[in-house]
Amino acid sequence: MSNKMLTLMMGFVAFLILAVGVVFLIALAGGGDDDDGSPADGDGENNRSSTSGKICDGKSLIVPGDDPSSVLDPIQVADVSTAEYVVEIFGGLVTLDPDLKVQPDIAKEWTSSNGGKTYTFKLRDNVVFHSGTAKRVTANDFKYSIERAADPANASPTVLAYLGNIVGLKDRFQNKASSVSGVKVIDETTVQIDLVEPSDFFLSELTYPVAYVVDKEQIEGNARNWTQKPRGTGPFQLKEFKPAEKIVLAKNDRYHLGVAKLDEVVFELAGGSILTRYENNEIHIGGFPATQLDSIKSGQNPLSDDYREVPEMAVFYFTLNPQKAPFDDPKVRQAFAMSFDRQNINTVLLYDAYRVADGFMPPETPGYSESIKSYSYDPVKAKQLLQESRYAGKLPRIVLTYSGSGSAAPDLLVAIQKGWSDNLGVEIELQAVDSSAFLREQRKGQFQMQSDGWAADYPDPEDFLGKLFASDSSLNYARYKNDEVDALLKQARIETDRTKRFDLYRQAEQKIIDDATVIPTFWPVTHTLVKSCVKNLPSAALVIPKYRYVEIKDD
Repeated sequence: MSNKMLTLMMGFVAFLILAVGVVFLIALAGGGDDDDGSPADGDGENNRSSTSGKICDGKSLIVPGDDPSSVLDPIQVADVSTAEYVVEIFGGLVTLDPDLKVQPDIAKEWTSSNGGKTYTFKLRDNVVFHSGTAKRVTANDFKYSIERAADPANASPTVLAYLGNIVGLKDRFQNKASSVSGVKVIDETTVQIDLVEPSDFFLSELTYPVAYVVDKEQIEGNARNWTQKPRGTGPFQLKEFKPAEKIVLAKNDRYHLGVAKLDEVVFELAGGSILTRYENNEIHIGGFPATQLDSIKSGQNPLSDDYREVPEMAVFYFTLNPQKAPFDDPKVRQAFAMSFDRQNINTVLLYDAYRVADGFMPPETPGYSESIKSYSYDPVKAKQLLQESRYAGKLPRIVLTYSGSGSAAPDLLVAIQKGWSDNLGVEIELQAVDSSAFLREQRKGQFQMQSDGWAADYPDPEDFLGKLFASDSSLNYARYKNDEVDALLKQARIETDRTKRFDLYRQAEQKIIDDATVIPTFWPVTHTLVKSCVKNLPSAALVIPKYRYVEIKDD
């Protein structure tokens, strides 16, 4: 989230769903408990959510969940599964609403001055941390929180990318200063932030967890274990966390934007068939095999009324490290980009569950342009390019790293591997790495080739292009560098005319695609089942605090 590197497994047997505030795997076909499509009790009609029984009687929402990939500390969030919980427990100056618009959170209002380089935030006077003492949040808490994020001792993986435009933050992160000079406490309820350069998307960046406020008293009183029961300001507080079993978030009765209608949200982390549990009325949110997608969409399936489809502001792609042989040769990269049939794979293996990515930014992103074109499938041209490269006939060993267990590789990756073998005569070794190690390897830039994914942290082209491809970005894990792209991204970063800014990003995106350091494959779509008694669940294209809007109310 934002860095929201999705260490996503794309496969025939499983694909990732990113919606409803939870990341979970559902079986696609040819594997899993649900691939025959049969309902748990043999009668789908009897299991429809209109007869969901006791699960709709209370105020506890039960959903599938994922174990967080890091501790529940806002400055350490670098993945979707952790962000899902952190955005509910903590809060910042501003937030994103279900329509993905920036709205006041702890700041009730703000002004911009100095040519867009100074923001002054006026805080609410009724925001308290989750604790029995009801400690009020002040401007000093925000200064502490930003300086804590910038402290190099805390090694935040995202602070430079999202808050690096604040005056003095880079100096603090590089240990050249003892504080962040651009964050100033004017009085108890007023904080001023000075920027190095004007930014049209700065407020959006502040919606990312690294900018959230934390309780200094709690952290300094229990530096080692405070994340086990963190005191945030969000609509929910952590009630229970049993790894690999469940996470329970209880409502914050003093939440300043309106107390949640739910008493709690229970994230079930254990494995098992999500569809079976959904049909047995054990969970409110479910998934289904892709083999049933047509029947669900057509209304022929008993669960059709529960179906929701939400295009995600996210992208799957392969990263080819331009600093590692043979991908330091652009002709090799282009050959790989042209030599697997994404459309056929999506139709045959994935039952059209995804959308084939023509570019990097998904269509839901503001500034999206239909003019962006990826390399089309052309195995003849691909083979020719490989023969023209300086590695013709002498390719080194190539390893494709992906996030996963040591079990059999996902069928989707196997299919793509076969396409490269058939069309290029290249043998690719598939190597699974656990999610934490995958992220570490990614940050170090040691990989040769990776199966990657990125989901938007906020709705803006900068979050896809500037964050991942500017050569000076701390999130440029691909080690991509193109002087023309850098110039366009730098100009876009300071352009305050949104139309002009989006055009600059469009130009940069096409050049990035042409360089083939990344090969976009699919834009994901969420396919979920939601009980009819679950009301007002936002269908947001990215992770936002959403459960305070939800109500359980049977028809």
